[in-house]
Amino acid sequence: MSPGRRAELRGWALLAVGSLAVAGALALLLGLSRTPKVQDWLPWGPHFFYRALVTHVTLSLTVWFLAGLGALSVLAATAGAWADRLGRLGLGLGSLGVVILLIPALADQGEPSLNNYVPVVSHPLFYVGLGIHALGVALACLRLLPVLLARPRQPVVFGIACGGVVTLAALACFGIAWVLIPAGTDPDLFNERVFWGGGHVLQLLNTLILMVAWQILCEREFGAPPVAPVLANACFAALALFALASPLIYVLGGDVLGLAHRQIFTRLLWVGLPLPPLVLGLGTALQLARGPRDWRSPAFLALALSLVVFGIGGFAGFFLGVADTRTPSHYHAVIGGVQLGLMGLVLVVILPLLGREAGKGRAVPLQFHLYGWGQLVHALGFFLAGAAGVPRKTTGIDQGLDTLWKKVSMGVVGMGTGLAVLGGIIFVWMALVRLLGRQETRNE
Repeated sequence: MSPGRRAELRGWALLAVGSLAVAGALALLLGLSRTPKVQDWLPWGPHFFYRALVTHVTLSLTVWFLAGLGALSVLAATAGAWADRLGRLGLGLGSLGVVILLIPALADQGEPSLNNYVPVVSHPLFYVGLGIHALGVALACLRLLPVLLARPRQPVVFGIACGGVVTLAALACFGIAWVLIPAGTDPDLFNERVFWGGGHVLQLLNTLILMVAWQILCEREFGAPPVAPVLANACFAALALFALASPLIYVLGGDVLGLAHRQIFTRLLWVGLPLPPLVLGLGTALQLARGPRDWRSPAFLALALSLVVFGIGGFAGFFLGVADTRTPSHYHAVIGGVQLGLMGLVLVVILPLLGREAGKGRAVPLQFHLYGWGQLVHALGFFLAGAAGVPRKTTGIDQGLDTLWKKVSMGVVGMGTGLAVLGGIIFVWMALVRLLGRQETRNE
């Protein structure tokens, strides 16, 4: 890898992991803002909680995954000055966008919107920052299009390039929705519908990132891919094709504010999402069963735990309620699986490429166990609480914890959250220390 590409890879990795670190700091401020006496010393008003919550979610989910794709694009992009310039410009814009979108929360400005997929703070700077970040990621993805035209046979390269296509399709959905929604629409409804379609497409991207992680980590750990290259490429291509069709929904799907339009994107995931990860997941499970099984290896742990957590979350998706906590049970587990896969890529692939080995201390396997099992316990608690009727997106007395079952279930949620947070802290600390430290070895 050339010095320029290595510097860009380090930049995207720092943006991804740094976003998680800032999200963690916001989570700490969230806790302090709800602590009696302590909250009186903070310079923010009572509405800071929701602004910080929205920014925390955007950084820890949207920015972390998109910047992760930016890092992967460095590995797959064709060599050349044009691709390098796009990558560097994309990294600069992506970083600038994150800085700008942080301003409303820290300045305690704007109305928070708890809409699905990409929650926002209704403030011009937040929208501008999010848009600049998206533009930066789009530039990094554009350089992947020539890779697809060359029809690479390597599944990893092809999969990353398909991820670029899915990302561009999602961003197109956001842009089309923004233009089509009538002026004067209620802000909450506006945000919900702007990010509804593209948010569904981003779930295809998240799944594809996990599938790429399974492909890479299987090859690293077992010396063999989870499935044959042709089958892996077919799985990646299937997700990309469903994503490419999604902008057409805005032309053929009727009123962008109507119920039918909303339901089409839900059906898109039901039809297009399950089969590709099921195929690659079964192949990964067979590799794990054959072994060897090294429970101290970060690659093995990332594979095993991501497969279990993602699989259980996907299965839970068939048993969702209308508006209870079974929905967050499903997506916390599914997203948790993707997180584990990306954590594995950072420690096993990206850090070594930068000459910064993760090491073999106890903290390496511990972070995967804490985060993986913590997310699973967290999701289980949410599922049990939802089955008992606890509504989603509520806190305090609004949760209606009027039975022992509901109280115990939400207690399980809290316990799982604590475990997962500890695992996340270890990962962020370990990755940042190595990314910011001096290079240990040189990889050409």
